[in-house]
Amino acid sequence: MVNETGAAQQDDGGQEWIHIPVSDAAAIEVDEAYGDELLDDTTSVASTIYRHRYEHGRRYSKFRENSYWGPNDDIQNDQLDIAHHMVRVLLDDKLYLCPIKEPQRVLDLGCGTGIWCIDFADEHPGAEVIGVDISPIQPEFVPPNCKFELDDICDPWTYPENHFDFIHIGSLLGSIADWPKLYEEIYNHLAPGGYLCQLEMDIRFKSDDGTVPDDHIMAIWSKTFIEAGEKFGKTFKIAEKCKQYIIDAGFEDVHQVKYKLPCGGWSSDPKMKEVGRWNFLHCYQGAEGWALFLCTHVLEWKIEEARVFIAQFRKAVKDRNTHSYFEVVSVYGRKPLE
Repeated sequence: MVNETGAAQQDDGGQEWIHIPVSDAAAIEVDEAYGDELLDDTTSVASTIYRHRYEHGRRYSKFRENSYWGPNDDIQNDQLDIAHHMVRVLLDDKLYLCPIKEPQRVLDLGCGTGIWCIDFADEHPGAEVIGVDISPIQPEFVPPNCKFELDDICDPWTYPENHFDFIHIGSLLGSIADWPKLYEEIYNHLAPGGYLCQLEMDIRFKSDDGTVPDDHIMAIWSKTFIEAGEKFGKTFKIAEKCKQYIIDAGFEDVHQVKYKLPCGGWSSDPKMKEVGRWNFLHCYQGAEGWALFLCTHVLEWKIEEARVFIAQFRKAVKDRNTHSYFEVVSVYGRKPLE
């Protein structure tokens, strides 16, 4: 990671980057339509970090280009916020399950729009909350105890070791090439007794009544993403692997909680019906952004093939006779006191 103090660091291509918090950087955003001629001797950050790239009508992050498959435009950001609300309903309005009390230093990895950090900062005004992401999509006006940093969590960390009370991960499936290395960083930078809490979605659509057989488009959708993730080198199966990885990293008192997350309002349970309606919107709105890069870049499909695949999935999601769901897994563990 780049240094919090603003020290320069070079990437593999020799480009020098200067770290500044996202909330302080809004004034120097450079439009994609203009080139580096806008940079002068007083510019403190490479414009390529704050530019975006556009493909098939969607906007993607320019920083660490092609290292993440999802767009960062308003459509996808709304989907991320929908997912956040959906999970809060699922967890009975909780932001996390681990039994941590009065955390002082909190880190959210892959914070996305920053909504989890903002909610956490509001609920814990005595905590310092840092959200880290490779895309500068977080708001400028946030609680005073919350800040955002543009960085790649897969780089070596420069935070002090034994520093954080709580590190949170939310839905980084398909985003990390070396999970054991990341858990090692997390372990080293948590204070003794500090908690890691991770929540992931198992993207394999299922049904208990046979309405999602193996040849159903929703089952094929899941298999396609898993295949693309393995080819991309960043697994989409972390939900089933994270508990053992966390144990292997040295954490103790590791707990795992699984939830069924319906897709659509078909459940007779009032809470699950509400969650399912949010998940329908989450899947329907998110589908194009999830699939475009992976299908065209990784699986090398033609764009027309990808769009047909997305349309078929959206049609299936709207089918009220399909009682589909996937699982959400929350795993948390504590770093030993000694």
